[in-house]
Amino acid sequence: MKEFLDRFSFDRERSLFLGIERERFVTDDKGEIVPRAHEVLASLGECEEFGFELSACQIEDRIGPVLPKDVLGTLMRNDRALNRACSFLGLSVQFLEVAPPGMCLSVYPDPTGRYAEITKDMPREVLDAACRVTGTHIHVGMPDHESALRVYNGVVDHVDELRNVGDHSNGERHRLYQVVAPNFRPPKFKGWEEVHEKARADGWSEDLRSCWHYIRITGHGTIEFRVFGASGCPAEVATWAFTCKDLCAKYL
Repeated sequence: MKEFLDRFSFDRERSLFLGIERERFVTDDKGEIVPRAHEVLASLGECEEFGFELSACQIEDRIGPVLPKDVLGTLMRNDRALNRACSFLGLSVQFLEVAPPGMCLSVYPDPTGRYAEITKDMPREVLDAACRVTGTHIHVGMPDHESALRVYNGVVDHVDELRNVGDHSNGERHRLYQVVAPNFRPPKFKGWEEVHEKARADGWSEDLRSCWHYIRITGHGTIEFRVFGASGCPAEVATWAFTCKDLCAKYL
């Protein structure tokens, strides 16, 4: 149990700080989705603000942890950097929540081998769903284990409401997400012992990232909201982040 609890690293000084991850598709000069995320990342160099996803056609930008007042400016700075890198390569990015059927299903050559392991026995319809959806993940910092669980148990009641706020695909992203993660709905827990039992039963006690709930407590010491779709509007994303922060503060 102690080993499991130690996987969660909380920072009291960063309680209610915000982090954001935004996924998007890489497209060529014809607007076609292409598996060239590795080229864009190479052009950006060693940079913590950008990373890869399971699909070789997707790229992610990250901010945080930052104060709420810094969210919008940091999102816009990342957009400028990524657009410059793409333009240099004759590429661009699109914030599509759901890509069209028939897109390339190449998996990113993750140097750790994690994606190869995840997908080696994955049914094609699950891989198709995983590659075709993108989203925006909001992180809200928590001070300690007990506060995090209390806040988590409060905010999970709002999962459907938040999903509807962030939906730009008339529910299609949610439908495909369920193909990948049928157990998307976050359960409530009476205590950390129950969290541990659930993690062991579902196979994410050793790797917290393998929990696919729409809302989860992360190893970074945050409540993560995975309910939002994709948006190319930094102001809209910032509004989502502030909504999540205010909701967490309500239960803190």
